[in-house]
Amino acid sequence: MLKWKIATVVGILFGIGGVGWGYAQQPNVAGFYELRVYKAKPGKRDALTARFASRTAAIYARHGITNVGYLIPQESDPELVIAADDIFIYMRGYPSREERDKRLKAAHDDPEFAEVVTRQERDPATKLIEKVHNIDMLPNGTYSAISLVK
Repeated sequence: MLKWKIATVVGILFGIGGVGWGYAQQPNVAGFYELRVYKAKPGKRDALTARFASRTAAIYARHGITNVGYLIPQESDPELVIAADDIFIYMRGYPSREERDKRLKAAHDDPEFAEVVTRQERDPATKLIEKVHNIDMLPNGTYSAISLVK
């Protein structure tokens, strides 16, 4: 009988531990988002995406910025002024607008960011970005796959 009691207690402890572990594995959903649309200089979009893949996304992550997604349009849309060959779109997430401002400043003040992005974008010979559009966004409604952190 004692064996069963011990087995029950151990089972309950594993169950509680498993539930705690499960909650800890849930991603933290950011509550404020930025949609960034970059128009790359002609022929430079792939170099821009490579820079994000190799260095920039990691710099952002290091400063607590959520890299929500990076996208390349598969078709052009003249009405939206989207040319599939030179547009790069991505979304970043933050807990709030205030945190966005603080974390972006920290990321842009990072010496690696200066080395990887700022220096390259200031030099007309190596510049990859022609124009940037930024749209601040909040999740809307319970029908959305993303929601504000409570």
